[in-house]
Amino acid sequence: MIRLEIYQETAHFRIPSVGNPYLSYLLPPPSTIYGFLRAITDYESINFENTKLSIQGSYKSISIEKERLIKIRKGSSERDIIPIQKLHECRWIIHIKSPFEEKIIKAIKYSPKIFRLGRQEDLIIDITIEEGLEELPFNKYEDIYEEETNIYLKWEQSQGQEGSIFSMALDTIVDENKKIIDYKPVNLIYTRAETGAKYTNIFDGKYIISYI
Repeated sequence: MIRLEIYQETAHFRIPSVGNPYLSYLLPPPSTIYGFLRAITDYESINFENTKLSIQGSYKSISIEKERLIKIRKGSSERDIIPIQKLHECRWIIHIKSPFEEKIIKAIKYSPKIFRLGRQEDLIIDITIEEGLEELPFNKYEDIYEEETNIYLKWEQSQGQEGSIFSMALDTIVDENKKIIDYKPVNLIYTRAETGAKYTNIFDGKYIISYI
């Protein structure tokens, strides 16, 4: 298992069902993480069937800012100004359990690419990787976090008793030509890590793990 710690100055992960303003998920969606891993490994077949993710993190503030967008419709384009929700000073903690861990490690350590997460303009300012981590038994919550951190839980773990529920894409489903033909849906609970610790029994010695 590996752990990524990612820092972004700004981020926006659009909730597609909300149009004006464009609201953001408050953690990176799993589909965004899978897409990122495929992009940095030259589109290796990393997906929800062979790779487990645990996603948590925090941000310092939220703003609503107006941006000029170009909409393309049937060969024509039009400009529009849309208010967009942005997250600022974001720190994401991603656990990855995958047969492609070595390729992910090499890509992060040696790739000359500029890494992005979410929109093209939302750069990854810093990324660190911890290798060879083990899943350790976790019996009760301890104050292991330096700041307030939130986490995704599977709906089945807590039955939505604590936190906000989001229906989103877990990952894309592609055909033999790697063309997107559908999305794998998932219901996730967004909650504080302190709450999430009640519903998981593993951590890496520093952070709890809740695979989705």
